[in-house]
Amino acid sequence: MGPVYMISRKVLPIIFLMGLVSLFADITYEGARGIIPTYLTIILGAPVAVLGIVTGVGDFIGYGFRLVSGKLADATRRYWTMTFIGYFVNLLAIPLLAFAGDWQLASMLIILERLGKAVRTPSRDFIISVAAKDMGRGKAFGIHEALDQVGAVAGPLIASLILLRYNNYGLAFLSFSIPAILAMLILYATYKLYGMYEISRTRSERAVSTGLGRTYWLYVGSVTSSTAGFMHVAFILYRSYGLFADWFIPLLYLLAQAIDAFSGLFFGAFYDRFGLKVVAFSFPLTALIPIVAFHQTQHTLIGSALLFGVVLGLQETIQRAAVADLTGVEVRGSAYGIFNAAYGLAWLAGGSLVGVLYELNFSLIIIYSILLQVVASLLIASTIKSTSGMEKVVQ
Repeated sequence: MGPVYMISRKVLPIIFLMGLVSLFADITYEGARGIIPTYLTIILGAPVAVLGIVTGVGDFIGYGFRLVSGKLADATRRYWTMTFIGYFVNLLAIPLLAFAGDWQLASMLIILERLGKAVRTPSRDFIISVAAKDMGRGKAFGIHEALDQVGAVAGPLIASLILLRYNNYGLAFLSFSIPAILAMLILYATYKLYGMYEISRTRSERAVSTGLGRTYWLYVGSVTSSTAGFMHVAFILYRSYGLFADWFIPLLYLLAQAIDAFSGLFFGAFYDRFGLKVVAFSFPLTALIPIVAFHQTQHTLIGSALLFGVVLGLQETIQRAAVADLTGVEVRGSAYGIFNAAYGLAWLAGGSLVGVLYELNFSLIIIYSILLQVVASLLIASTIKSTSGMEKVVQ
């Protein structure tokens, strides 16, 4: 009883504080991302093509650079330093948009914000995975994702209220300096309170593997396949136009985000008990999204938005938790970097292809998604088979 209680007293505050960091960080950049398109094109006069290029380049860097940052974190063992640098760059870029006098400078800041996120994400996930070793990584990532989603919902609402009251984009961006500062202060406090404890746990973990083995790559392949066939909520919102009042459509997005948070908490606890079988459960749910959305009715579109939130919650929690359970501590930063990059690039490529298929025939999206979920299911079955009868890689 005593040791478990002491572990909980230390672990829970770390997870909760890191969740608060993500909450305030999400208020900052998710709030900004909702108004950036209008600011860049209408206010600063950028061509629409520039908006597409900046968004595409930013997302590519935001995911692709995680390969580099994860490897660098493992090489230097400076996980806290990488997390600090990433958050600082990530959060500094948003308030500075208030002072961008032209779209060229604003575009650079938008891309810089994505770079910052790429720098800190693998190291942040590493820190959470080590801290959560004894409480259950599924629950830990579930708590983190729930707090993260609170910020993701609050940010756009704050931006909307500021624009509604003052109609001033510069003020909106500048106001996000408050949650940005709070995020950095909480991150610093977390490091000062628990940084050395985290380092000692990192050194105490017994690594059974010295590299990224076949099981890890099978797992990445399964998640990548599933994500490439994951129909984004944007297509659900598009199909909702004309069936709902315009003001109601954004509420579908907020509904999906709210379900995401609860889904992560719920399935995170199940993952700690049943392991990769819970990951496999997410694949048929992913295939159901376009099937439910096929009939354009209010009920089916609300249902598909709910399903999207459930699957996104599964992806953001248990899929991240599984990476730690399949890799040794000495390569885990690289493992998270590769996983995050593969996940993001699969989402970008898959989303583009789904858009093309949508223009041709919506039924093709259903076929495409089912095929990729079958591939994902076969790969996760191989992953589960290769880990059956074995302990998790890191105890």
